[in-house]
Formats: sequence, C-alpha cells, structure tokens
Amino acid sequence: MTNKHKLGDVGTKLLLENDRVKIWDLSLEPGQSSDWHHHTLDYITVGLTESKMRREYEDGATDETTPTVGQHRYAEKHQPHVVTNIGSAPHRNILIEIKE
Repeated sequence: MTNKHKLGDVGTKLLLENDRVKIWDLSLEPGQSSDWHHHTLDYITVGLTESKMRREYEDGATDETTPTVGQHRYAEKHQPHVVTNIGSAPHRNILIEIKE
C-alpha cells in the first residue's frame, strides 16, 4: 500500500527509546488530531484519561473508541491512520512500541 498522507510520529512526545522499546506520550485536546502515522512495530497503549476518539485508516475505514483511565490494549503493527479527539475533554495515553 502506498502512503496517501505525509506520515509523522505515533505520539506527540517521545519519552524514552532504547534497543527494546520506544515510549511515547500522546496528548490531544478536543478536536485535535495526531499526525498520520504508521505503526511498524507491535505496541501497547495505556489510557491516562477518559476520552472519545475516532480512528481513520488510510483505506477510508473509521471506528470510534472510548479509552478509560488505566485501560490497556495490545495491538499488532497495522496500516497508516490518524486519531482525532472527538470528545469534550483532553485525551492522553502512553504508547509503548516493542522493538523486535
């Protein structure tokens, strides 16, 4: 699949990188979107706030999630997408990329 969008970082701030992991903070105000990004590594997210998010994938598919404080999710690498905070409160999570 060719990238239709200019791709950026998977989070808003890189907190730590070593030979095993990359740890990101993702903070989005209401109405704000992340960069279009591509998860090339498997990763874990941990919610730090309650929020309402929409994911839009490069193939046009969308879905919505409602992360909660402490909610964790494992995901395998997947196609490029963007996330948008469609709620009324700030969104924040920690994303841990697992290097192979």
